Amino acid sequence: MPIENDHEFANNVYNNFMALFFNPEIAKRKALGLLNDDFTLYAAQVILFPNGDPNIIRLNDEVSAAVRLKPGVDHTRAGFWPTISEVDTFQLNETQFMNCGHVTMVLLHGGYQLSFDFQYNNQFCKEHLNIAEQFLNTSRYAIDNNHVMAFIDNSFSAIELLAKANLLLEANQNVSGKTNHNQIKQAFNNRFRYSETEFEVSQRAVFNRLSDQRSKARYLNGEVNISIGELNSIQDTVRKMYDALVERLQYVEN
Repeated sequence: MPIENDHEFANNVYNNFMALFFNPEIAKRKALGLLNDDFTLYAAQVILFPNGDPNIIRLNDEVSAAVRLKPGVDHTRAGFWPTISEVDTFQLNETQFMNCGHVTMVLLHGGYQLSFDFQYNNQFCKEHLNIAEQFLNTSRYAIDNNHVMAFIDNSFSAIELLAKANLLLEANQNVSGKTNHNQIKQAFNNRFRYSETEFEVSQRAVFNRLSDQRSKARYLNGEVNISIGELNSIQDTVRKMYDALVERLQYVEN
């Protein structure tokens, strides 16, 4: 998320990040003799880990980020030093940190440009969404051809991946490593147990319904009794859940 238009808000965010991350780091390095007293800050970055590992704080030349300019900006002009209005955002560009959050601040012509992203596990979630889409498309084929058992099995696989992606974006430690069906189900139910938002309630209900029916559908462990109307409703909910997560990730990238 870039900060540039609301100056009062931007100043407050800048001051808070300086006080929380960068001023203590500068003071520590000066005390250790690693920085001169006349040190000038022109870039700063903190990398935030989803598993609670200690932050990495970078100053000046240590900062690494991809700079995205706004459309139409001529970066080939002599002595190019972009203004705040010419830079869209800064994004992490190192593969080992693609699942981290960050705060990145760079001095541009006219002042500091500040970008931050506190949404974790973006790369993991993209991978989950790619596979979930395959199961979701297969479930669409299954329902169109009246393959009810295949629909239930594939829909469950899709929604379980989507549920885990949702939890990963929030850095839920219950799904941070290898997981099984029960762990994901318990974590997802706990997350939305008290939600009164209609869509969140619907997601949780569909997840549990598919979880309960999957054993019967896949392993013939009981009778499946589900109407075509409910099948279509399930398909619609899982598709909306997928679309919402895709939009959420694209918002961060944009």
